[in-house]
Amino acid sequence: MDERLTALNKLLVETFNEILKVEEESLRLATRETVTVTEMHLLDAIGEGELPTISELAAASRVTVSTMTIALNRLEKKSLVERVRGTADRRVVRVRLTDRGKVLAYAHQRFHRRMARAVIQNLPEEQVEALIQAMGNLQGFFHQEGIRLEEPEQGE
Repeated sequence: MDERLTALNKLLVETFNEILKVEEESLRLATRETVTVTEMHLLDAIGEGELPTISELAAASRVTVSTMTIALNRLEKKSLVERVRGTADRRVVRVRLTDRGKVLAYAHQRFHRRMARAVIQNLPEEQVEALIQAMGNLQGFFHQEGIRLEEPEQGE
């Protein structure tokens, strides 16, 4: 690996690890709640728009419905989400944020806005555009890796 790739790899790994640590600590301090980053991202996925079903959340998070149910049970015990039965079809269960869940989601979104502003601070516009393109490339890599990991092994 040439020096630039080695330096970039080190930056990516260290930044990822630091984001996870600082994000969780920042949320804990800002909200006085014990919520993991994974749980926080699930609150973000639920959002305040159309109420998603458990199956929709599981698909979007690339986990099984049973794994999503366990995660939602934890969030429900923390009074951050609640399940809502459909009016037309009582079998359909949707999920929505409680007021406490909305406060945490807002704090998390605020952290992300501050992080994004810090990244582009003092960058000329063309560098911001290059950074957005580079981050899009990174996201594309992870998307393709996710698809690759979900594909069945050859011969199965």
